[in-house]
Amino acid sequence: MLKVSISGLRHFAGYVVPVQGLLVFYGKNGAGKSSVATAFEMLSAVAGRSLGDWTEVFGNCGALFHFGPECTREIVLCVERGRESYRAVLVRDPKDAERLILAREQLVIQDQKDDTQLEKIEVRTGERESIFGVPVEPEPRDVYRIMQEMSRWWIGHLVPSAMRNPETNDTGRRLYPTGRNLEACLLRFAASMPEAFSAVEAAVSAVEPEFVRFAIVTEDGHNRLMWESKSRAMLIPYQYFSEGTLRLLAYAVLFSSPELPEAVVIDDIETALDDSHIAALMQIVQEAGKRTNIILTTRSAKVAECAGDALQEI
Repeated sequence: MLKVSISGLRHFAGYVVPVQGLLVFYGKNGAGKSSVATAFEMLSAVAGRSLGDWTEVFGNCGALFHFGPECTREIVLCVERGRESYRAVLVRDPKDAERLILAREQLVIQDQKDDTQLEKIEVRTGERESIFGVPVEPEPRDVYRIMQEMSRWWIGHLVPSAMRNPETNDTGRRLYPTGRNLEACLLRFAASMPEAFSAVEAAVSAVEPEFVRFAIVTEDGHNRLMWESKSRAMLIPYQYFSEGTLRLLAYAVLFSSPELPEAVVIDDIETALDDSHIAALMQIVQEAGKRTNIILTTRSAKVAECAGDALQEI
């Protein structure tokens, strides 16, 4: 179980997100759904020592502060995970108003033999933070396991153009948040994870009436993913799927993997999906929620309907 506390970030003067399995935030634009996803993004970036990179991509960091940086001086994000807890305090960089820095962080670990024994580690890290891709030295101690897990959270921003243009050196170990290595992941499933591969095929079959099965073709020394159609006597590249089916395919790969991260966070899960895609996807999500923590945000009544008891209106 995870519990994430948010203070001073965008919509939230204070908010707590308890996560155990699947949690779906449902509400209108401006309700604060994306702020929840942003909190998880920021924590993952801080833990991975890439806050500078994240801030550069986000732009206008002043918009992150509740009612603006003149009103709210700091953003405080906390994670509780079993006997470990982590707290990060983020402020505006006094030298660059468009950049955030990590002013303080605190890690508390309860001794497994005695709940009253706490180890507190507090360090100022503003000077150690990575700036635009320049990494810092990793911490050698095992006590930073909570931060290692946070840095591995999967926070998705699928990009159809990236999914349609894979690079030959992409790894299939884990789906990238953009979906750029979708083909590599499916090829890995086909080679060594037949159950996961079958689950993905079943998801596509549920929304594509022409789909029969996937096929792997070797071209110029590289394996390529194709699919067989019921009505056309030819194999079709997977890139020819619609944007909605490509997104469903990527999500099916993510949630069918036996190696799920500790948390998966997806903002506006319904983007480019029709009701049939959503129904197929939410079946996969419900099963994956038994194995890991999943946080979704949505404006879709269909997603809300499929979420069942996991729904949290905001």
